[in-house]
Amino acid sequence: MRELRGTEVVAEDLRRLYLNLIRARRFPVEFRHAFEQYIYKSQQLTETMRKEFKRLTGEGWTAKDYSGWNVYTDLLKALRNATYHGYPLALHGCAIAIYKAEEFSTDQKPLSELNLVRGYRVVKSTFLVEMPFDEAVIGISAGYPLKHPRDGKTHSYPLKEFVSYELTWGILDAGVRSAAEKAGTVDAVKIALHSYPAIKGYFDYYENRLKKMGMYS
Repeated sequence: MRELRGTEVVAEDLRRLYLNLIRARRFPVEFRHAFEQYIYKSQQLTETMRKEFKRLTGEGWTAKDYSGWNVYTDLLKALRNATYHGYPLALHGCAIAIYKAEEFSTDQKPLSELNLVRGYRVVKSTFLVEMPFDEAVIGISAGYPLKHPRDGKTHSYPLKEFVSYELTWGILDAGVRSAAEKAGTVDAVKIALHSYPAIKGYFDYYENRLKKMGMYS
């Protein structure tokens, strides 16, 4: 029976954390803790690789040899550096609601052609500051009064509603702000969705390197 390697443990931790992040969207405290661990484990994977690769092959491991890094993994790295040096991870929740492409009485201008063509509109709202410390999210499901009521229908309600979390911009350090601007997002769910495939590819790349060097079949 082959001995379990440290990199396999960390890679499995990351896989489970990634799945938990997707599952825990409506549980703010759980999501924040999972995201913090995800940030930490993404860096621990490389540190474990360096020690393990040296022990197994006698050679050094260089993370930059892997070509699959992207702006989202760069943002993870910036977050890890910032939190390690005293910048707390603060997230605020937001709801992304999908409505039919109907005009609300609160609209200041007509719906865009894009909304009319695709048949729906997206409304984003931010939760209260205290929300990151809540155990669960209570659905908003806000109804907007229609500009042109018809057939007894006076309000439009969401067809779907998604919960996400964003990095609190005001307390981010300069390195994280720069990385977030390059990634074009501060959405923690989006960061996880786009960084994990790259991290998974990184682990596969490491595994293939060991196989080619005859470390295991």
